[in-house]
Amino acid sequence: MFNVIAALPSKVIVDLPTELEEEKEYKVNCTVYDVAPSEYLTINITRGGDVIDSKSCKGPHVVGKRTVHHFYTFNASRSDHHMNFSCEAILQLGSATYTSKSSEIHVTTYSMSEDPVIMVDKWIENGTSFTAECTVANGFPPENILLNMLLEDTRVHVTPVLTSEGTVKGTFQLNATYSRLGANVIICQSELFTLSKDALMNVTIYELPTVTFTLSKNIVDLEENVTATCDITSKHPEDYRLFISVGGKEELRVQDSTVTHTVTASRRTPSLPITCTAEIIGNSSIFRSSEQILEVQYPPEFTESLCPSSVILVEGETFSCQADGNPQPIVECSADGRDINGTVTVTRDMSETYNCRASNKKGNITKSVSVTVEYKPVISMLTVSVNTTIKTGDPLNITCKSDGLPAPAYSWHIPNNAKVMYSSDRSSIIIHTADWTHHGIYTCVARNRHGEADKEQEVTVLPDELNIGLIVGIAIGAVILVTIISSIWYFLWKRGRRGIYELLRPSHRQCHQNGNIPSEAPADTTTNV
Repeated sequence: MFNVIAALPSKVIVDLPTELEEEKEYKVNCTVYDVAPSEYLTINITRGGDVIDSKSCKGPHVVGKRTVHHFYTFNASRSDHHMNFSCEAILQLGSATYTSKSSEIHVTTYSMSEDPVIMVDKWIENGTSFTAECTVANGFPPENILLNMLLEDTRVHVTPVLTSEGTVKGTFQLNATYSRLGANVIICQSELFTLSKDALMNVTIYELPTVTFTLSKNIVDLEENVTATCDITSKHPEDYRLFISVGGKEELRVQDSTVTHTVTASRRTPSLPITCTAEIIGNSSIFRSSEQILEVQYPPEFTESLCPSSVILVEGETFSCQADGNPQPIVECSADGRDINGTVTVTRDMSETYNCRASNKKGNITKSVSVTVEYKPVISMLTVSVNTTIKTGDPLNITCKSDGLPAPAYSWHIPNNAKVMYSSDRSSIIIHTADWTHHGIYTCVARNRHGEADKEQEVTVLPDELNIGLIVGIAIGAVILVTIISSIWYFLWKRGRRGIYELLRPSHRQCHQNGNIPSEAPADTTTNV
C-alpha cells in the first residue's frame, strides 16, 4: 500500500438553508473531501463573492487523504437577502496553489413580525352585505406572503394585494343570512415560508325585530291613566331588552318580548310622546323604536310668562295675553268698552287695567292685567302772556305744555344775555321787567327716556313812547348838526379856491443891489398869484 503524499479535494460542498428567517441563527457547513496534506489547506466561506470567514488547517502532518469540515455561525439579516453563499478550498503545495470551489447557494431572507389585523363591522344586520379585510404590515418579502380567511369553518376566497407601502391586504365580501344569526368568528391566517400567524375577530349577525306598540287610549284628561303595551317579533327575542320612555325619560326596562306599563298624564303637556324601544343586548346603538303621541287635555291657566299681571310697554310695541291649556284657550281682554284679542300694537290711549278671560272646553279662568303705555313727548302748546310783542319794562310769561309718559322734563334755549326766571318744573319762563336783551327766539324742549320734542316762539321788545321822542329828536339834531358842519366846510373850501394863498403865502420883497431891504414897499407894487 502506497502513502499518498498530496491529493486535491475530490469535491467541496457547502450546506445552508435557502430560506433564512431574519435575526435567527444559522450555521454554514463547508466540507472538503479527500484532501492531502490537510495541514496546507485553507477553507474560505464567501457571501456575494466576499470572504466572510477563513480557516487554515494547521497541525501535525497526517499521512493520507482526509475529509475536513468547517462551520460558520451567523444571524440572518436583511442584507443577506438574495446573496450567494459558497465555500472554497485552497491547497498550497510549495509554490503552487490549487483552489477548489463548491457550488453556490442562493438564499432568501424573510420576516413577519406583526400579526394580521382584521377590519370588519362587529355588528352586521341580517340581509346586508359586509366586507372583511385582513392586513399584514411590515412583512418581508411581501410578495411571498399568503393570506387565508375563514368565516367560522368555511374558507373564503381571498386574493392578496400588495400596496405601495409594502402592506399585504386581502378582502372578501359576503351576505349576512339567517343561517348565521348570532356570533361568528372571522379568522385570518398569514403564511411566509416557515412562519404562520393568525388573527380572530368576533362578529354578530343580527336581525331587527318588529315592534308593536299601542295605547289603551290616545286622548286623556289631566291625571288620567293610560295603559301602554309593547311586543316584539323576532326569531331571537332573547337577544333584546325592552324599555318604555315617557316624554324622553325612561320609566321601565325589561328583558322580555312583551311589556305593559301604566302611564299617568300628570303633566300639562298637550302632546306627550311615549316610546317603546327594543335594544339589542350588548350594543345599545342598535335598536328599533315605535312611538305613540298621547294628547292630554286640561283647563286654561294663566302664567306670568304668558300673561303678566303688570306690563309697561312703549307706544308701537305689541301686547298679547295668552294662557296655557289644551285645547288651546281663547283669550279675551276688555276695559271700558275696549277689547283686546290676540296680539295688538299699543297706542298711548290704551293704558288701562284689563280683565282677561281664557276659556276652552275644559273650563275658564280670569285675570286682571295692568297695561301702561309710555310714549315720547309731544308739545301741545307754547303760550306767551300777554302778547308776543311788548314794550320795554313790561312783564312777560312764556308757558310750555307737553304730553308724554313718563312726564317730560323741560329745558329752554333763550336769547343771549337774557336774564329770566323759571317755574319750579321749568315749564314756564317769567320776566318781570323786559328790556332789549329779552328780544329774540325762545325754544322749549320737552324730553323723557323715549325721546324729545321742541317748539319755538319769537318775542319782540319795543322801546316806550318817551324814549321814541327822545330818540327822534336826537336823530333830527344829529342831521342838522351834520348839515351845518358840511355847509361851513364847503364855504371855507370855496373861499380857499379864490384867495386862500394870500393868507398863507409870505410877501415877496425886492432886494437892492447893496443887499439892503427897503423900509416899505413901493406904492405901485402888485402881487400876482
